[in-house]
Amino acid sequence: MTPESRRALVERIFDKARKSGQTIDDDARFIGWIENWIEGDIEIADLREKYRELLLSRRHTKKGE
Repeated sequence: MTPESRRALVERIFDKARKSGQTIDDDARFIGWIENWIEGDIEIADLREKYRELLLSRRHTKKGE
């Protein structure tokens, strides 16, 4: 998959999510990982794992408040 086709895929997915009322995480780390995947620097599985870890860290932070 080329970077152009990956970018188009991300744009379609994000557009569809927004149209259905979902919000897209705007965390700079997440956006950076998306860009890394688009460029082919990381695999989608790595992106998923990094994002899962980010969500878990947020959950732990909220519990500690």
